[in-house]
Amino acid sequence: MYESFHTRSCVSPRMDRKPRFAIVHTLLSLMMCLCLACATRHEAGAPCPAIEMSGVADTQTDSSKTVTLNDTTTILISRTPLVATGDITGATASEADDQWVLNFAVTDDAAKRVHDFTQQHVGRNLALVVDGRVRGTPRIASAIVGNGYRISGLNRTDAERMATAISKGCRLDADRSHPSH
Repeated sequence: MYESFHTRSCVSPRMDRKPRFAIVHTLLSLMMCLCLACATRHEAGAPCPAIEMSGVADTQTDSSKTVTLNDTTTILISRTPLVATGDITGATASEADDQWVLNFAVTDDAAKRVHDFTQQHVGRNLALVVDGRVRGTPRIASAIVGNGYRISGLNRTDAERMATAISKGCRLDADRSHPSH
């Protein structure tokens, strides 16, 4: 009887307790989750690229603004962009023709604004602006259809940084009002 009592009392309490390695494993798992959560929060806070697609203006008005084309030249563009960072739904970086590009997709509403504007302004120019600097001023040959666009002439670091920031949910003023064109 003593033997039976001793076995039961020694075994029962130990079976109710977790082994030490399980406690250590649980603590390490919690610490890793905390570290990953902090790292993810830092990544999500990466600076948003300010991307705009606007019509090039002929004259200075209250609805236009000046942006830098290159180190010595500035151009006028519409103050209200057709597409802004908040309209972008996804982005990737890729290499094409020995240069890095940012491929991005926009909302259906933004694509409609671009289509309507380009349909009415064939022969004029658009401006693709990244972080306040013009990256291109393509001439409108015909109405642009679709919601996929590309900004070329970037270096690999910038293209990947912008694509990563956008892909991780980076959005600027998504509630920006856009006039009908």
